[in-house]
Amino acid sequence: MSAAQRGELVDQLAWHLRPHKVVVHHDYRKLADFRPTGANIELIPNPLDTGWGTWGFCDAIFHTLRYALEQYDFDYFQLLSPTCMPLRPIQEFEAFVATDQADVHADQMLVTRDDDTLMSFGYRTFARFPSLRFKILRRLRSWYFSQGTDVIQTHSLAMLRLRDPDRSRTLPARSALWLTRQAALGRLGGHPFGAGLQPMIGGTFFGARRAVCEYLVELHARNAIPQYLKHLSLVDETLFATLIGNSNFLIGPSNHAINDFNKVGHPKWIELVDLERLAATGRFFGRKFSEDPYSPIRQVLLDRLGDRWPTV
Repeated sequence: MSAAQRGELVDQLAWHLRPHKVVVHHDYRKLADFRPTGANIELIPNPLDTGWGTWGFCDAIFHTLRYALEQYDFDYFQLLSPTCMPLRPIQEFEAFVATDQADVHADQMLVTRDDDTLMSFGYRTFARFPSLRFKILRRLRSWYFSQGTDVIQTHSLAMLRLRDPDRSRTLPARSALWLTRQAALGRLGGHPFGAGLQPMIGGTFFGARRAVCEYLVELHARNAIPQYLKHLSLVDETLFATLIGNSNFLIGPSNHAINDFNKVGHPKWIELVDLERLAATGRFFGRKFSEDPYSPIRQVLLDRLGDRWPTV
């Protein structure tokens, strides 16, 4: 999924994924001058408008899945961005795909699994963006996390956690939690979640076998995705986690190791000090790497992979 990064960055990623096909959905409205040259790269025709956290990005992922299903008899699909890079040789990923029992690899969790998770993500799960209900629930979130919070990393996401659980016993925090629970139950306005559709959230960059890709594309093709979901804030993190998490497929952990998040919940750029920690996770891909293909961190990674990208 490409939008604002130059073609050379995609060339470098594709080199380390060869001989596998790298199917690229590039939004030329974001960057018109995009000319990757990798022999194993194919550009998807008729790309869609995308945007960070919008339905356009989700639609583009479905468009990519559909194109791959129509054009290739593939066994496994791995969603990547230009700032992703392998942490391990591709041959190790091939062996993993050939032997692992899971149908799909994705990090996802229930939004309602505990109070901190509910208050971190409930405002953008149980209300459309940018409705009045969304704004109210977002304000309640700030009441609950009014002070003494930490940003923690879980399921390829950043979320808030109260440093002192006693803070949740204050009147504003208890009120905020109670009202958000009412929203989760649908008592502040309708939503599609309930016994038949559990609200899930998680990192977007999933890997899946062909049958899972067919399942996702079928849901999209027959308009089986609730329209409500299309209007959520940062919808991709809810949509794919929910569709996968409510399926009957066997789910394994994501193939991605995401770098630490900053205070506002975005992954930091990977530095040299991060590389060993990310490699120690045993996962196969890391993000976010520098957007400069000649950056020192990428050169160190290429040396570790032992497969030097042939620069001109």
